[in-house]
Amino acid sequence: MGLRNMGVCPKGIESTKCGHHHLLVDVDLPPMDKEIPSDKNHLHFGAGETDARIELPPGKHTLQLLLGDAKHVPFDPPLYSKKITITVK
Repeated sequence: MGLRNMGVCPKGIESTKCGHHHLLVDVDLPPMDKEIPSDKNHLHFGAGETDARIELPPGKHTLQLLLGDAKHVPFDPPLYSKKITITVK
């Protein structure tokens, strides 16, 4: 998981230049003015992780990254990746 022009830090660190990744699996972007949900489709990397291994069932899946602030709320303006589609065999 990469990021340009900002840093990656653990949750709880208040900064306009640093946040943590959230991986959206098989869902659209959540509301940008609320806390990003935490469930099987919204994976939080609140320790500041920049890589992860996830297991998905066989089939097509969409993946998208969304950067959250110290409280898991998207930045304004929001920072997110393009949504990609993968096939798990």
